Amino acid sequence: MKLDVPFVQLPMVYDAQLLADEISAIDASAWRPHPQGFAGNTMLPLVAVDGDPANQSFNGPMLPTPELKRCAYLQQVIASFGATVGRTRLMRLSGGAEVTPHVDQGLNMREGECWIFDTWRLHRVLNDDDRSRIHLVCDTVGGADFWNLVAAGKPVGRGSQSPGWQPQRIAFREGMEYPIRFESHNVPA
Repeated sequence: MKLDVPFVQLPMVYDAQLLADEISAIDASAWRPHPQGFAGNTMLPLVAVDGDPANQSFNGPMLPTPELKRCAYLQQVIASFGATVGRTRLMRLSGGAEVTPHVDQGLNMREGECWIFDTWRLHRVLNDDDRSRIHLVCDTVGGADFWNLVAAGKPVGRGSQSPGWQPQRIAFREGMEYPIRFESHNVPA
């Protein structure tokens, strides 16, 4: 679906430090080179066909990888989107790394924020910090709950204003299960 504006900040914010702690506990060998070979970029599959992190196809039943199964808060974050989830990855840019223009746009997305944008628009990503930066990239076909979140989000672009808008903080709730709906049919016949 094409968005009416280039970016929408969704109405939730997450505990960036808790996410960073979960991610740093993942073995370094689980990270893979960026699929397009961008220098300084690596990725970690979280949802893949049959849960196999080596399978980067878009076609097949999507399931959590072993790495996602070990990250309770990350599972809660993904479930909070209220969406049917397809291929999902963590994308890591080393300090100073860039993803050259391709068919994602320059906005400073702060730690813990949640954004949606039209990846079909030409965009680039630049990490202008010395530290690595990690983004959760989740493919989705959406769903009613997800589109309600988008409607409650803060649009950015075309002079849009959202006075008084404030995202909800999503705290970790230990011991609770957060079921994620995964794609099972994703490529038309």
